[in-house]
Amino acid sequence: MDFHAMTPADLDAVLALQQRCYGVSFLECREAFAAKLAVTEGLGCCWLARRPASEGSEPLAYAVSLPVCEATLPALDAPHCERPASPTLLYLHDMAVAPEARSLGLAARLLARLADSARALGLPRMGLVAVQGSVPYWQRQGFAEPALLTAPLADKLASFGTNARFLTQSFR
Repeated sequence: MDFHAMTPADLDAVLALQQRCYGVSFLECREAFAAKLAVTEGLGCCWLARRPASEGSEPLAYAVSLPVCEATLPALDAPHCERPASPTLLYLHDMAVAPEARSLGLAARLLARLADSARALGLPRMGLVAVQGSVPYWQRQGFAEPALLTAPLADKLASFGTNARFLTQSFR
């Protein structure tokens, strides 16, 4: 498997994979992905996994994350993002794995890359919004719901739907 840092040239492939993996209410536009890429350029926060060129090189998985504070966590399909001067966590905004590749361990490999990125950025934890019934999966990966949600975070969480849950994982 080939892993590389995501670039704007990958957006068509990312959007196509997103459509295969998410329900229509979770699809984001090109501008939303481009905004996240723009604020993470050079940070190693967005990754794409492809088959080797000899096997067709289609994208099989991606992860989009960005350093944020809870107050700057982007809402679903947000066309603008900001990188705070002092982020407090690496926010895994989106991860998708093609259905035919779900047995290849790509999610775990992408998650490990993101954890390395968070540590390299000096961030003590990662966070994500679990949707489409994925809370049990993320709990098995070491994520848990915080005891308390701030009002701004609860407002952002609402943009992901009533069943969305904010989860975090701290590094030791």
